[in-house]
Amino acid sequence: MTRADSQVPHDAGADFPTGSVPFLPMLKPFAGWLALADPDGPIDLPRLFPDVEVRVELTSVGFADALANAEPNLIVLISPPAGPGDLQRVAGWLATHHESSAVLLSHHQAVAARLHALELGFDDVVDLSSDPMEVVGRLSIAGRRAPGEGQQAGDRISVSHGIELDLRARAIRRDGHLISLRPKELALLEFLAMHPGRAFSREELLGRVWRGVAGNERMVDVYVFSLRAKIERDPANPIHLVTVRGSGYLFDPPSASASDLENVNKPPTPR
Repeated sequence: MTRADSQVPHDAGADFPTGSVPFLPMLKPFAGWLALADPDGPIDLPRLFPDVEVRVELTSVGFADALANAEPNLIVLISPPAGPGDLQRVAGWLATHHESSAVLLSHHQAVAARLHALELGFDDVVDLSSDPMEVVGRLSIAGRRAPGEGQQAGDRISVSHGIELDLRARAIRRDGHLISLRPKELALLEFLAMHPGRAFSREELLGRVWRGVAGNERMVDVYVFSLRAKIERDPANPIHLVTVRGSGYLFDPPSASASDLENVNKPPTPR
């Protein structure tokens, strides 16, 4: 007996003419969050997101079967058990299902895997050693993207006149053109832009952005210098990534009248 036959009552033929096929309602594909995760691992998705329909698969085989018969809004891979083959499978899915988002969560040491996931088109990658509130928040943001809505204004942060930080592309856009950022450049700019007007010491930035990775305060200066070259109109006289004497750095977002201020500094047009 086939799988389809098993879904038809044995006496169904009594109600239908010989040779006809009874109407079976089509089941709507699963459209919630589909995850490949260890239920005993560090992230309990169903418990953390009780208002979301979450389907958790324990193995790569089960995940592949579920993905083939679903239309998930969000795909979550947690490594382990997710491996390189699962990353490739999800990348292939994303290439033809632009309405879905995907996030990889992995241990702190798996930097190469997270970078590879970004290269494959994942929307976000999360270090499992991050603050639990950050993990939940970033998954929530990825899961809130409505199917088919594409890039949203909330995915972009204005960091200078004509320049935006594109969180989905993980790059900056200068007059609409993408300019790539190194991972720590992105992390530093994103962190400062998320806390506008607040000064952070170099030591704080090492702890919040580099998360204990061996380094010194001079490294922060180098990355700020590099970012200024990419977002400031005059890197030698920055107005957005500002040095606060005795404190460190802060991000001063462009005002609505930034274009007017820029025009004030231009020499008058000869008559």
